[in-house]
Amino acid sequence: MRRILLSTTLVLLFILSFGCAKMPVRGDYIEEKAPPQISVEEHTATIVFFREWAFTGGGITYFVTEDTKNIGLLKAGSYFIYKALPGKHTYSAETEARSSVTLDVQSGQIYYVEGGIGMGFWAGRPQLIEVTKPVFDKIKPELKYIRLATPEEAAHFKDKEQQRDSGAGL
Repeated sequence: MRRILLSTTLVLLFILSFGCAKMPVRGDYIEEKAPPQISVEEHTATIVFFREWAFTGGGITYFVTEDTKNIGLLKAGSYFIYKALPGKHTYSAETEARSSVTLDVQSGQIYYVEGGIGMGFWAGRPQLIEVTKPVFDKIKPELKYIRLATPEEAAHFKDKEQQRDSGAGL
């Protein structure tokens, strides 16, 4: 009986290890003190991705991707701005499950996508849904603007963390 339980547990852990997405860490993003203006441009569409702060699921952060490219990330109480060429685009977010939203964007327009967290088995499930400007405007004062860190910024953050952990910064 013990052998069956151990085998079942190992198989379950093996299967679950393949279904998990890479979760963002602190060095993957930068909080900007002075956010850029949300503006339109002649040849691109502007998409504002945001996530209201909520206690439930507040510790879960996830990347937003287009195809396989990370274009931003959402943590509780944050937003980011993305410029896209006109046409159909599918944006996804993933934790233990995947959520996607497809937008047919036009240049010179602004679109809003709200991220959220739903109930999941092991972790919260991301949710992406297109909303209107008034929905964003209502909670914008509570949000912090974040952007993806450049490779140099991420490496610098990682170096600082390693120095701190090794006690070199004392």
